[in-house]
Amino acid sequence: MKLNNRDCKIVQDLLPNYIENLTDEITNEYIEEHIATCAECAQVLKDMNGELKLEQIHQEHEIKYLKGIRKRVRRTILAVTIAIILIAGCVIGYVYKKSQIQVNNYTFLRADYIIENEEGKEDGKVYGSVIAVFNEREICVSMRVVEDYDEDRYLGMKKSKDNYTNLKLINNTVYYNTNRWNGHSKEEVKEYWITNYPIKTIEEI
Repeated sequence: MKLNNRDCKIVQDLLPNYIENLTDEITNEYIEEHIATCAECAQVLKDMNGELKLEQIHQEHEIKYLKGIRKRVRRTILAVTIAIILIAGCVIGYVYKKSQIQVNNYTFLRADYIIENEEGKEDGKVYGSVIAVFNEREICVSMRVVEDYDEDRYLGMKKSKDNYTNLKLINNTVYYNTNRWNGHSKEEVKEYWITNYPIKTIEEI
């Protein structure tokens, strides 16, 4: 698009003073912006032995252009970073919410018991508790047992052919998982415990 001839006339009239550094900052900015986009006035400046000024204008114009690109790149990076953070937050929120829903679909049954007259126990008693996990259909899917046994009992359990998993001994307390009641309903498990174990307390948690 051809620039306004009136602007060219004004700029060309100001060029002698501009070369001699007699124009103020605002006028310089006006001239330089015009020269950067007007080939005719740039040639006039060059013909007036203003090569140095012309080179300076082109350099400043290029610097402004590069700064503009850098600013746009920074804005793009910032926008992408914010978008990634928002997406990651949504994904984490979704996974957390889904995991909470899955956990909330399960119910837990806990029983505490005492086995009397156990050989090798200081007071003749074994204290234990068991926690069973049931799915939404109230079918047992996992069971964790905690019993007050010593190291000998723990070593015997390790050698046993019974299906103990996650077996640990901590301060003479044995922790293990068993699938003995997996597949049984909550009522079946509860009835079996009450019938076959010296249950002291039983509750849903």
